Amino acid sequence: MSTRIMWRIFGIAGFLFTVLLVTGFYLGVKGVSYSGPVASPGNAIPEAGEIGSKNKILIVSLGDSLTRGTGDETGKGYVGNLQDELRKSSKRQVFDYNLGIYGYRAENLLSDLQHRQDIRASVKEAEIITLSIGANDLFHANEEEVDPAVISKRIPTAMGAFQKIVHDITAINPKATLLYMGLYNPFGDLPNAKQSNAVVQAWNNQAAHVLNQYHAAVMVPTADIFQLDVKKYLSSDHYHPNAEGYRRIGLRMAQALE
Repeated sequence: MSTRIMWRIFGIAGFLFTVLLVTGFYLGVKGVSYSGPVASPGNAIPEAGEIGSKNKILIVSLGDSLTRGTGDETGKGYVGNLQDELRKSSKRQVFDYNLGIYGYRAENLLSDLQHRQDIRASVKEAEIITLSIGANDLFHANEEEVDPAVISKRIPTAMGAFQKIVHDITAINPKATLLYMGLYNPFGDLPNAKQSNAVVQAWNNQAAHVLNQYHAAVMVPTADIFQLDVKKYLSSDHYHPNAEGYRRIGLRMAQALE
């Protein structure tokens, strides 16, 4: 075999190795960053027509990273803890279809509900719908300081989208129970905590007013869990709950269904 041919073979082999390496890296990153719908660990989504039976409950979870359970080292989040409580109290199989997306704001979820038939179909099948939205509308991740005056000005636009979200969910599935996770203030240990608490309370008051217009929509308060000792129930990112914080939220949601 000539030297030229050998170098050509080595060149082709090197190129293929590089392609495989880059492809593997891309797929790995994609797998880590993927934020699409997932079923809870160990659960398969039931076939159409199975939900609604006496032995099965389907929870469809909508919203942002709080729905995804970001910050919980156990991976359960409030949805997983709600599942655990329902399994114990109902003695039924409990399935969850988690549609939470990291960074989602109210306008993003509203667009999905209006334009994505797969999400509308999932909502239609649910017996219980959980929702966390609004935190990313009020608190922007790229801000260095928390300014209550600025945050307060964001409420009207976000609340307008929230009203439409609740309307659309209940229109798609008027029989399902809708559990909305009220907002808490992750910045309650800052000097301006009193003012930022007031802004979060204003959001929660308006959200409760919207939900009260629908007989199967429930506000699940969380602000008091974090208010006295915010660090106790927050993860290391000082924004999302830790495992115990999510456990308490999930328990509250289960209690709201009693």
